[in-house]
Amino acid sequence: MRSLFLCALLITLIATNVHAADPFSLTASGNSATITANGNNLVDLAGNLIDSKDQFASLNNQNVSGSLRYGGLNNAVLFSRNAAGTSATLTIPSTGFTRTFSAATQAQLEDQVVDFFKQDGADAYAKFLSEIDEKTSLGVNDGNQQATTAMLADMGFYRFGFITRRPGDESIPLPTGVDFKLSGGVSSANAGTDDSQDLNGWYGQADMGLSFRFGDRFALTWANGFRYREVEGAAIYNYGTTIALPIAIIPGNEGGFSWRVTPAFVGGFGGSWDLAAGGILVGGQLTNSMSIHAGGWSVTMGNQIGFYNGVPVTFSDFDFQTDVDQTIVKNGLQVARDLGDGAFIDVGVAYTNFLEDAFVDNYISPDLGIGFRLGGSVLRIGYHGDFADNFTLHGANATLVFSY
Repeated sequence: MRSLFLCALLITLIATNVHAADPFSLTASGNSATITANGNNLVDLAGNLIDSKDQFASLNNQNVSGSLRYGGLNNAVLFSRNAAGTSATLTIPSTGFTRTFSAATQAQLEDQVVDFFKQDGADAYAKFLSEIDEKTSLGVNDGNQQATTAMLADMGFYRFGFITRRPGDESIPLPTGVDFKLSGGVSSANAGTDDSQDLNGWYGQADMGLSFRFGDRFALTWANGFRYREVEGAAIYNYGTTIALPIAIIPGNEGGFSWRVTPAFVGGFGGSWDLAAGGILVGGQLTNSMSIHAGGWSVTMGNQIGFYNGVPVTFSDFDFQTDVDQTIVKNGLQVARDLGDGAFIDVGVAYTNFLEDAFVDNYISPDLGIGFRLGGSVLRIGYHGDFADNFTLHGANATLVFSY
């Protein structure tokens, strides 16, 4: 996806002129005019420019130079192209990448560009997207609380760190059964470097988990989550999976104190055709949960550390790279109160740190809900927020746990 975008962008400069998207802005100067266009889909606008139509039609057959603003990163990409379409230069200032392409004809130059980005260009664009993750709020796979890395961290923490238990129980047992969770909300974030514009959006997410218990000490959980996120009309898709082994160090069957540790393997994908971004991640997590139970009250401390890395993928003739190497630490405290044997309320707060460079270094997440016992199952309805200096999220969720 990333290589295809760069091919489209540079071929556009060769064949005709330049384009823009929103939350992108592309400014191009020709022999007689300077044109700026905005939109929310880079690839579609690139297609318009390749066909020499819409905003940039007047720059056809001219020497062209210009720049792309990606989110809040001004001059994210600089470019130039001669009138004949036989020479073009692409520069990414934030990574130090520059490349000049020259050929006898426009068609040969386009072939040269395609061949380059099928292989070597994938690494250059992966480094560019890493800069986007660090300097703007549009990071798809890392850098903010709605990126793939943060989604994977949340899937583990709110399943194995903060735990939904049945009201009236004396302890928090190992998970068993099937659970479903639906969540959604709205977000507002500063666009990023050198840009005070806010980028507003919304999201919806569905999660499903399946757990098997082996005695009082061990369980096996497989959970999957899919999120659709939209930012100013640009669509982003995230998927995460977790394979975990919850271990009861102290089961707490008689009440009092419970202690669980959960190692997990995680993997995920984030992609956006509109943002010309995507990648695949794998990693591991270790989640710790300690609870004290007394008189209908439960106090739980959750801690987690997770490691997330991008993996390369080859598809047909294209190489895809994901330049992500992130460590996320989450720590939180949750208090729950039984309302008899049929209901409960809980309040929690978590603090999250991105230990490597990110647009959002850390954020605080309040979480509260009310739950109802339905036989051996539980329904919980809650609120969740993520608050950082430059990125805020408000959301609601509903979780249904079928135990057996």
